[in-house]
Amino acid sequence: MKTLKVAAVGLVLAASTFSANAADRLSFGTTALKSVHYTYAVSAAKAINQVSGDKVDVTVISTGGAVDNLSRIDRGQIHMGLGTYATIYQAYTGIGKFDGKPQKKLRGLWVHAPAIQAWVVRADSGVEKLSDLVGKKFTPGQRGSATEQLAIQMLEAIDIKPDLYRASLSDAVAAVKDNRAVGYVKAGGVKSLDGTTLELRAFTPIRLLGFSQDQVKSVKAKFPFINFMDIKDGEIEGVGAMTTPVQVIGQFAYTDSLSDDQVHAILTGIVDGKKTQEAAFPGIKSLDIINDSLALITIPLHSGAVKFYRERGATVPDRLIPPEMK
Repeated sequence: MKTLKVAAVGLVLAASTFSANAADRLSFGTTALKSVHYTYAVSAAKAINQVSGDKVDVTVISTGGAVDNLSRIDRGQIHMGLGTYATIYQAYTGIGKFDGKPQKKLRGLWVHAPAIQAWVVRADSGVEKLSDLVGKKFTPGQRGSATEQLAIQMLEAIDIKPDLYRASLSDAVAAVKDNRAVGYVKAGGVKSLDGTTLELRAFTPIRLLGFSQDQVKSVKAKFPFINFMDIKDGEIEGVGAMTTPVQVIGQFAYTDSLSDDQVHAILTGIVDGKKTQEAAFPGIKSLDIINDSLALITIPLHSGAVKFYRERGATVPDRLIPPEMK
């Protein structure tokens, strides 16, 4: 009996040691499986787990995008999420779709893509400019995504009313292929088209719609957090010169959904594991993760992120210091 007791104590001690050393399991809400940003998220989780696997174990979850992720993090279903900072800013400040319901616990982590927002239509649809969308079946973005929210806001700002076909990304693409809808809106990469759109273009001739300067002014007058980019002729293969919206896409958490140590481990993996991310998401090659994140994030950083960026020699702007650190 004495031997059994000693063995039992040994098992308890071993279990305690394992528990103390086990990596923290974290869930990362992302976007649709076919999105290039889902591909990025998988590579980001891989980088984190390779570099900081002794501290955190990140699992990627496919979701409906930013708006869905904001709901999930609020319900405690994920620890961090991916989304456009235009939407995250609106949620933090309580404007737009989040009017009167500010999510003040939101905190920034890092960004990975200033992504163009492609307004895609069939080449044979007769739609050559945004005003031609009036009355036509058109998907403003994957249902529940930040793209959908922003596209609808822009359509309202320029007073153009398509027959909105609210759908998942796969259903929206299928509707365009079958000529049941004229097009859709989809965030791409850094001056590049999303993989979904490239796949569609291989079989169905398409056209990208641009914004006129008057339309840009109308959008920014109502939604100053929406930015635009001028694309030169041929800068994107097969695409002419145009002005298109830009979505800054990155990651966010709540003040209490991640600890400072967990954020430190995550960002260590992201910064030191950049090569892993580049292999899956080439657009990040030209990104300075630390300095571009500090320049593009529009809400306060998580306190763990502030500590990490400072540790890496960066000066964190006062606008990004969270209230809990002041």
